[in-house]
Amino acid sequence: MSSVSASFLLYTLCVLGFGIYTARFVQHSSADFFLAGRGLGPWLAGLSTTASAESGWVTLGLVGTAFHLGVGAFWIVPGTLAAFLFNWYVIATRLRRRSAERDLITLADVLADGAAPVPAQVIRWLSILVTVAMLCAYVAAQLTAAAKAFESTFHWSYATGVGLGAGMVVAYTTLGGFRAVAWTDVVQAGLMIGAVTLLPIVLIWQIGGPEALWSRLQAMDPDGGLMDPFGGATGLALLGFFALWLGIPLGNMGQPHILVRFMATRDETALRRGALISTGWMLVLFVGAVLLGIAARAYYGELADPEKALPTAAVDLLPGWLAGMMIAAVLAAVCSTADSQLLVCASSISHDFWHRLRGRVQGARSLLLTHRITVLGIGALAALIAMSQSRLVFHFVLYAWAGLGAAFGPALILSLLWKRTTGWGIAAGMLTGFLTAVLWVEIQTLKSLVYELGPAFAVALLSIVVVSLATAPSRAEAR
Repeated sequence: MSSVSASFLLYTLCVLGFGIYTARFVQHSSADFFLAGRGLGPWLAGLSTTASAESGWVTLGLVGTAFHLGVGAFWIVPGTLAAFLFNWYVIATRLRRRSAERDLITLADVLADGAAPVPAQVIRWLSILVTVAMLCAYVAAQLTAAAKAFESTFHWSYATGVGLGAGMVVAYTTLGGFRAVAWTDVVQAGLMIGAVTLLPIVLIWQIGGPEALWSRLQAMDPDGGLMDPFGGATGLALLGFFALWLGIPLGNMGQPHILVRFMATRDETALRRGALISTGWMLVLFVGAVLLGIAARAYYGELADPEKALPTAAVDLLPGWLAGMMIAAVLAAVCSTADSQLLVCASSISHDFWHRLRGRVQGARSLLLTHRITVLGIGALAALIAMSQSRLVFHFVLYAWAGLGAAFGPALILSLLWKRTTGWGIAAGMLTGFLTAVLWVEIQTLKSLVYELGPAFAVALLSIVVVSLATAPSRAEAR
């Protein structure tokens, strides 16, 4: 066995070991399996929140995009920083307080809370449909990222990579639930940071330093597109450029696998400390990923698949054991997001549908078995999607990100911040936001101009306000 394979195998065994170990702490309740008993401290909450948000989209997708675009990809940093600060300092405390006071387990519980019976049912059905459809696609994108890493490193088939990635994530998520997910996220966060800080340094050193990097980029692109902070865009193209890079962060407010971390955090003190940890980690990760893509462009010139720049550089430039850990960082990014999304999908089916909508009451052991079977089923479905769909991670993730962000973001923001929001308003916003995001993609002229999340987010906000003002609040909402 090569040193690359050995170090990668060590990481895999460690993660599975975490899952097996945390299974002993799982209690037979939905709050424990899906929220770890609301006991996350600041480090677990901070690192788990950011690791679950920044997936293979960053270590492969963003690196590949920076490879193509150049320094213009740095625009993702200020927008995401603003979104993180809004989430942690505006949304998190209110969301945690409401979910804890009323024993709410899922995002659907929060959005339907206090609504009249009929709109509450509509909200739950919409939540289930959007969550399962978009998160299955999202998990599939993570499995695609894992398969790409395995293809470029170990020369395994794409199908083998998908199967291994799915098997690993499903195994420890099924065993340990949210607790296993949060604990493994801490390990995975460290690996991700290590990869995007070490590899750019190594690449720039190999090139000859920052000045040599800049000179080589200028030689490759005499028109200056790679060094242009706007990616060479002008006119309407410049509008589309900003709509993409500043619009992507809007999705942070509507991602169930991110928001559930706030609901699972121990107390408000942990939230405040977790905000600093999470935001600092994000800044290092994003800057490192973009710099890695730019440095890889200068070093390699061209790659058949720029999204494989990280594993390619690791194998080419690092000692075998260290390269194996860098490949593990890609899998870490995949796992830290896919596990959370599997768990949210499972909660949507077993809790929102089976328990809330169908009214099925189960014993503690039977309930836990239902949760675990649901995780297995969602994992298998996502693996099948990954086998058959597009293999471009960046765009695959952006599609799911937009659908979730537009459906849940405006609804959650207004439900927490605007007392006049009604159940019918939330339902209208979820439906119009989701449909706008999906249909926008199908109209090529619109998609080529503006990323779908911005318009869909605006349509959802407007729909919630208009319908809420036109409908009477229920007694619970009026309070």
